[in-house]
Amino acid sequence: MFQKYRKYFSLITLAACVSAAIVFKRFVFVAYYPVLMSAVVAFAFGSSLFRKVSLCESLALSTPPFLLPDNARGYCRKLTAIWCGIMILNGCIATATVFAPKWVWILWNCALSYCMTLTVVGIELLVRRKKFSVVFTTSGSTSTPKRIVKPFSKLAKEVLYHKKQLRDILSSKPVFLATIEEHHMYGTLWCKLLPKAAECEIDKEVIFTPEALIEKMKSHREVILITTPTFLSRFTAYAKQYDIPKNVKEIITSGALLTSEVSKATKDVFGIAPREIFGSTETGGVASRRQHSGEGEDWKVFDSVKISSSPEGNLIVNSPFSIEKNYTMGDGVIIAPDGRSFKLLGRTDRMVKISEERVSLPEMEEKMVKISGIKEVALCPLTNEHGPYLGAVIVAEEELASQEKPSMFIRNECLKIFPKGTAPKKYRFVPELPRNAQGKIQVSALKEVLNSSFRMPLVFDSQITENSFTANMVFPSDMPCFKGHFNGYPVLAGVVQVGVANNIAQQFFKCSSPMKTLKKIKFTGVITPGKKIAFSLTQKSQDFTFSYSKGESQCSSGILSY
Repeated sequence: MFQKYRKYFSLITLAACVSAAIVFKRFVFVAYYPVLMSAVVAFAFGSSLFRKVSLCESLALSTPPFLLPDNARGYCRKLTAIWCGIMILNGCIATATVFAPKWVWILWNCALSYCMTLTVVGIELLVRRKKFSVVFTTSGSTSTPKRIVKPFSKLAKEVLYHKKQLRDILSSKPVFLATIEEHHMYGTLWCKLLPKAAECEIDKEVIFTPEALIEKMKSHREVILITTPTFLSRFTAYAKQYDIPKNVKEIITSGALLTSEVSKATKDVFGIAPREIFGSTETGGVASRRQHSGEGEDWKVFDSVKISSSPEGNLIVNSPFSIEKNYTMGDGVIIAPDGRSFKLLGRTDRMVKISEERVSLPEMEEKMVKISGIKEVALCPLTNEHGPYLGAVIVAEEELASQEKPSMFIRNECLKIFPKGTAPKKYRFVPELPRNAQGKIQVSALKEVLNSSFRMPLVFDSQITENSFTANMVFPSDMPCFKGHFNGYPVLAGVVQVGVANNIAQQFFKCSSPMKTLKKIKFTGVITPGKKIAFSLTQKSQDFTFSYSKGESQCSSGILSY
């Protein structure tokens, strides 16, 4: 009741005191007004301490963004007690000024008491900003990870924005399902704060496999899926083998760019094109797009965000969600004339100098995926005694297996399309590009693959489930493992077969410990260069059963124990 009528109560009381002073011609009626108001406010603060929700918490929840951190209740209760004490102190001093000279009453009640209140407010704002700041660590996709401290108020404002944008969908209280964790900003916003603000249920279990997602979808009437491009790519590749419920109301993806092909496949599977969020830990969300929905591929800037570009073409963001004004991002853009949309040109910090030529790695990657047999590629700058050069980590398609020496074939094709000296000189093949939880490719992971002495074969047609990995493989003749094993009749060594199985187990099933033992190892057939080999790996507890087969004949099998 006090919260609803507190403004009117103050005005009515002041009017009554002034009227009484005029009627009775005694200033004392006005002089006691600060005393009365201090007593009423102190009582309001103090009495709320005996309720579940203190007055400070109630006031915070009644104003935008209507959201508090998890640890705010105790803080608000302490703050309520402090304000109760301050009002009691103010009331006592105001009472003393009633009996002092009038100038003392005026000095305190018309000036100093307000200075005291504003000082306390200012100090509390600084304490609150520090106490409720959230610490994130960037993914380090292009450099060393760094620590970012964001005030909770910035996060809350962004949550409020998305809540308004999705109000029609959220009104039916769908359940949030997530393939990401909460520890980074994308997860904190969409898997924790938004469901809380919208009073929707969030399934706390992180989803890692298509089977787990489908099982969760079947358990709820309506769902919102919070995911990454990597998960959508895996899911849609083999979606035809699943019976997928048609109850997804919205799909949100962020972290990395979603290809047009995966966006279309996602719409075909779920009936809705995913909504991509573009931004960073520093800036918060900046823009969104929904491909294959009539919106096009341009990014639409959020209503409360303003953008511009630097002389170098980098995106500059002025946003209520950002840690600082006019934050310059590492992304090159072409901004539309109205300033409300832009085309993304890629990371400008991925411009490198190779053989005196300044080249764009995103542009080179875009050209390389047009080479026959390359499904995906990520370039990484390396250095040797001759200077900087490029390495390429490649996900192959079956067409590449027809080449006797795939690395040489790709290099020859690159020499045709890139300036002299800039074509990649080192090539490594992987089943999937190394991505982090947000779907971003990390430079450190690329360097680890490129600098490793272990070489993976060409892997294609891979299928991944919760506890199994199957794929076709080809071991090219130019792999170092064939040299000397044996002259005139190259055969794939058993240790290499075990190494490939171990590498896949480590990458796709996150084995935290090294392999302990090998069990039931059998080699029943030879694997020679250029032949298509069917590979399977199945997890059971800490053991992985693997097998290599050529047609109907099994070449080898065994169990890796971790």
